[in-house]
Amino acid sequence: MKILVTGAAGDIGSHLTPALLSRGHTVRALVKNLSEADKIKIPGVEIFIADITDPSTLDGAAIDIDSTYHLAATLFVVDPEEELRKVNYEGTINIADECIDKGVKRFVFPSFPLVLGPHETPSAPISPEEATVQPSTYHALYKKLSEQHLKILNDRGKIAVTVLRLGNIYGPDIRLIRILKTFIKRGLYRIPGTGDNLSHFVHIDDVIQAMLLTLKSERAEGQIYNVADDMPVRYKDFVFELADLMGTSRPGSAPIWLFRIFASLSTAWARLTKTTPQINNDILTLNISSFAADTTETKNELGFRPRYPTIYEGLPTCIGGYREPQRSTAV
Repeated sequence: MKILVTGAAGDIGSHLTPALLSRGHTVRALVKNLSEADKIKIPGVEIFIADITDPSTLDGAAIDIDSTYHLAATLFVVDPEEELRKVNYEGTINIADECIDKGVKRFVFPSFPLVLGPHETPSAPISPEEATVQPSTYHALYKKLSEQHLKILNDRGKIAVTVLRLGNIYGPDIRLIRILKTFIKRGLYRIPGTGDNLSHFVHIDDVIQAMLLTLKSERAEGQIYNVADDMPVRYKDFVFELADLMGTSRPGSAPIWLFRIFASLSTAWARLTKTTPQINNDILTLNISSFAADTTETKNELGFRPRYPTIYEGLPTCIGGYREPQRSTAV
């Protein structure tokens, strides 16, 4: 099968691409520039350089493609309302249009549970229209709008879409872990507020497992699935467990208003210097919002079984010197 992976150099794409190759698939990796292309130069990968916000650059990206994983997105931006709309929402429409134009059969789209708004009761994979709470961030809003657009395309028979709502992704080389480890080690990290907000995590290996299972399943066409481990935890417990494994002191907390000031200053500096902000207020709101996901349908319909059922099994993989127990990796 020939597969298009957008955002192939990102946290998910850089893991998914070699996994697809190892299972005999051919991969066309869509990246934004040569710098990203250098990160994904793997034998057998065809590189396609394009900007998902510019449809003229996408022509030909989906020629002879059977299935697409649309992973390209952005988060750390100066103006979330404008930039996330352009990249995460309009970019998704552009990629979907290219796939439809070239006759692609399957389209897999990663979303996340906060499209249903903040919540603590594990959410079933319902459509956004059925949610009783509205998204509280632009990131969630544009993922919601993307889901709705893709559902219309699926229902009209344009392309078969599967939405995977992913929990907070972590793993040895995932950005979240790299940042936390750096700041915890230096004693600079602080938990926003109390850290009591509920968060549902998923190891990158289990994200890839779910994506591969989706590709194999005709039943997944037109469906929404939650992808997370078996136990949501308070955000502070995730941070404390990582600190304990690192052998460092557990970080303290700081008031959310102080984080708001820092986020505003970080955004202002990034705008002035034309760089990427370390944080913005949209990301901060996302990080202090509660959510949990019910994965029953994912397990029953796809056969999904988390390799790391809780953070307590998964976080040790993020520490140097960890040795993985021998077990089957077949999907």
